[in-house]
Amino acid sequence: MTLNSIKSFSLELDGPADAAFTGGEVVSGQVVLELRRDTRVHSMKVQGRGVATAHWLENRGMNSVYNDYTSKITYFRKRQHLIRGQ
Repeated sequence: MTLNSIKSFSLELDGPADAAFTGGEVVSGQVVLELRRDTRVHSMKVQGRGVATAHWLENRGMNSVYNDYTSKITYFRKRQHLIRGQ
């Protein structure tokens, strides 16, 4: 399959469009692949990653000295074969 045969590709998660997920929750949905013509697909896999980031400043003292903090947590990295090649 060549990239020009793909008309659209999307991942539609179950639940509301503005959903936020927490650790341990099950995330489910479907992959929607629309092709321009009949195409033979030998294999397909989806890779997902769940990441949360936060950034904040804290003011320390009367001299307006700021501490700059950043935090990043990766909740999951997952590869899933939807169609496995032969």
